Amino acid sequence: MEFTAREDVDVPIEDAFDLLSEYDVFERMAMRRGIEVQRHEPNAPIGVGTKWTVEFAWRGKDIPMRAEIIRFDRPDWIEIEAIMPGMDVTVSFELLALSKKRTRLHFKANSSAKTLPMRLLLQSLKLARSNIDKKLQERVKLQCRNLEERYYQAA
Repeated sequence: MEFTAREDVDVPIEDAFDLLSEYDVFERMAMRRGIEVQRHEPNAPIGVGTKWTVEFAWRGKDIPMRAEIIRFDRPDWIEIEAIMPGMDVTVSFELLALSKKRTRLHFKANSSAKTLPMRLLLQSLKLARSNIDKKLQERVKLQCRNLEERYYQAA
């Protein structure tokens, strides 16, 4: 199942890519929401092969997940593969320069279920697709505004 969203940001493409690559910011955001995040080799530069171990609570269960950057093409593309029990998810961020100071972010999450319970979960998500699409678009918009704020604060 695939979910997509796109949003334009008033940030040059190189800077937008750099801001998306500041994983310590996103790690702290996740930890504030109660998600445990641990980067393997925290002192190594971010790029293909960067890995995380993540654990989060969902429906009363602790879910372990492994995440790894599988594509890191500056300044256009970041792709992360997340593997959890019964499901694989690939998340990609594609950046497109609209002008010198404006960039379009295209977010895509593609999930595939490996077990019957996860297939049932995906089926229920399909039934709620319009609500999920709206929430996802709002979340991407919020994160893009956050990128703009961080860009203008640093300038």
